[in-house]
Amino acid sequence: MQLLQEQGHLALAELSELVVKPELFAPGCEPFWNDPHISRQMLKAHLDQGTDAASRNLEAVEATVEHLAEYLGLQPQPKLLDLGCGPGLYAERFAERGATVTGIDCSENSIRYAKNRAHDLGLNISYERGDFCDLDHHETFDAALIIYGQLGALLDSDRSRLLTAVHRALKPGGHLIFDVITGQRRDAVDGDRSWLAVPGEGFWRPHPHLVLDATFHYPEANVYLDQYTIIEEEGEVCVYRIWERCYSPQSISELLGEHGFQVDALWGDLCGKPCGEADPWLAVAASKT
Repeated sequence: MQLLQEQGHLALAELSELVVKPELFAPGCEPFWNDPHISRQMLKAHLDQGTDAASRNLEAVEATVEHLAEYLGLQPQPKLLDLGCGPGLYAERFAERGATVTGIDCSENSIRYAKNRAHDLGLNISYERGDFCDLDHHETFDAALIIYGQLGALLDSDRSRLLTAVHRALKPGGHLIFDVITGQRRDAVDGDRSWLAVPGEGFWRPHPHLVLDATFHYPEANVYLDQYTIIEEEGEVCVYRIWERCYSPQSISELLGEHGFQVDALWGDLCGKPCGEADPWLAVAASKT
């Protein structure tokens, strides 16, 4: 979209459309992880210990790996699948415990960083760049991880593709471990809006730009949308949409049952916190039936 008209005037009618609630799962611009600048910013966020915006801090990562390693009780040299592995924070720590890890992520920057780290540390990790919904393995892995709410960010069709592919990739009785958000995590009001003028480099662009962000709630689907509209000096506009579905123990059990899994354990987080009604996160351990 172009907001700046030939006469130098703003197209206010088009601008007003940017703050209208879109239809559920309406597409935005191309996935932001394909943008060279944004992908570099994402990698920085993964590695930044001052924020949990992209990955949890290393203390939480360590506690998660310790808890899951104990829970899974895997045999020596288990085969582990880390979906949406980012820069390999979890993959590295499982590999250090003797696992043979395959990590898949769509970000070229993150995969490049993770490969270099694995090489330097001499770890048995195979990293692949790609869409993990396109996973194509058959009874290869003892366990699969989908960490930090990534399952809840998928459209229904992609979610089904992913769970079907993971079921196929796991050995009989193999484990699926993941976390999703509950309604307790979202406190934003439907239609909340704000704007920010960025005078130089920012997360979304390397040059001055305007960010309009809005939150929308779709209660009929238990889905929230975080929408970021980027307006550049020349009037170019790009809209990024990040969807999040909220789950309950009942809804996640039903979903997994439809895809050939049974729920074995629920926690308040992947570190093993007991599950409670007020928890913002729901961590799930399931197995292939």
